[in-house]
Formats: sequence, structure tokens, C-alpha cells
Amino acid sequence: QIKSQQSEVTRILDGKNIKYELVDISQDNALREEMRAKAGNPKAIPPQIVNGDQYCGDYELFVEAVEQNTLQEFLKLA
Repeated sequence: QIKSQQSEVTRILDGKNIKYELVDISQDNALREEMRAKAGNPKAIPPQIVNGDQYCGDYELFVEAVEQNTLQEFLKLA
């Protein structure tokens, strides 16, 4: 499920020509803890969307922003 959600996020971002960087947290506990700290949730699972140091949200919020045509605001680009 995580892989399919990640694929959908990257597909949507690619389709909108939005640059992004994927961070693989599976090999590094420090990266996993950093993601969870930014999300403010000790049990957060990927994908979590972050713009620099600004936490944007999780997969469900990302999909909601796409459906409501508010992706730029969600990604803190607007």
C-alpha cells in the first residue's frame, strides 16, 4: 500500500511538473524519526509530504488537495 501511494504521489507531481525529492527512510532510522518529528506523529508512515522544513501532510491530505484543486496551497507553493 505504501508503494502504491508513493507511486500515485510521484505520478501526480510529475504530471504537474512539480519538482520533488524522494527520501527513502527504510534504510535509516534517523530519517524515519526526522519524518515522524516533522509530521508531529510518532507513528507516521510514508508517504509524508514536506516542503523544506514545512510539513504539508500525509497521503490522504495530498489526495484531498488534488481533488479540491488546492495542491499548490497544500504544497506551500502558492
